[in-house]
Amino acid sequence: MAESKKKTVGLPKKTYWHLYSLQNLQSEKLVKVINKILKKDYVLIK
Repeated sequence: MAESKKKTVGLPKKTYWHLYSLQNLQSEKLVKVINKILKKDYVLIK
């Protein structure tokens, strides 16, 4: 009998960030996200 292959489906990459969601991030992750927002890779929603 052949092994069944399960596909793991993940969430899409988050590119839109709201101010409230940034408040809950750890400091290292916050720095990475802020840098990407400044480079215009991510979008900040007010």
